[in-house]
Amino acid sequence: MNRDYEHTEFSRSVIAGLFGGITATCLSLVYNTFFRGLIGFHLSDMINVSTIIFSLVLIVTIAGVGFYFFHHYLKYGKVIFQALGIGLTILLAIGAMNVQRSPDAALTKEFRELLLGIISITAICVVFVIPFLYKRDWLMFIIKSRDTCSLSRLF
Repeated sequence: MNRDYEHTEFSRSVIAGLFGGITATCLSLVYNTFFRGLIGFHLSDMINVSTIIFSLVLIVTIAGVGFYFFHHYLKYGKVIFQALGIGLTILLAIGAMNVQRSPDAALTKEFRELLLGIISITAICVVFVIPFLYKRDWLMFIIKSRDTCSLSRLF
C-alpha cells in the first residue's frame, strides 16, 4: 500500500471531523454515564448510548466537511465557521431549554440539563477541536505511519 502521499485539504477536514466526532462521543458518553448516575435520571427513549454514538460521530464528521468549504472557499473561513458554530450552539441551547420532555417538571429539568451538556460538548468539539486537528501534521503522521512504534517517535 502506498502511504507516501500528501493528504488533501478535504481529507484533512474529514479526518479532523471524524476524530472530533469520536472525541465528542467519548466525552458525551462519560457525561451521560456520570449525569445519570449522580442525578438518577433513567429516561432513555431519546438520549441513549446508541443515539449518542451514531448521531455525534455523524454530525461532527459533517461539520468537518463544512469546515472544508468554509476554510477552502472563504478568506476568513475558520473564524466564520467558529462564529456560526457558536451561534448555532446558542440557538440549540435556547431550544434545549424550552423542551417539554415529560409532564413531570423534575424529569423535564433533568432532561434539559442532560441535553444541554451534550450540546455543549459537541459544540466544543466542532468549534475548537476540528480547526485544531486540521492544522496538526502529527495527526496525518499517525494516520500514514507504517508501524505501531511510530507514536513513540512523536514524544
